[in-house]
Amino acid sequence: MGLSPCRICGRNNGSLEYTDGTYLWPQGLAHYVDEHEVRLPDEFVRHAIDRVAALDAATVDQSWWISTTR
Repeated sequence: MGLSPCRICGRNNGSLEYTDGTYLWPQGLAHYVDEHEVRLPDEFVRHAIDRVAALDAATVDQSWWISTTR
């Protein structure tokens, strides 16, 4: 539906939404946290930290990428 202005300062805050399959958040979420010190719910923060840990522990299969370069 177009660009979303920050509800605190009016800055252009993007028009996209992101998801990890569990949560959905606006493109400008980092702006609220960085510029206006908005605190995210503890449950969301725990979930994000757990997802980062899971991604860090994941094994990457590069065989498809390698096969496209031949």
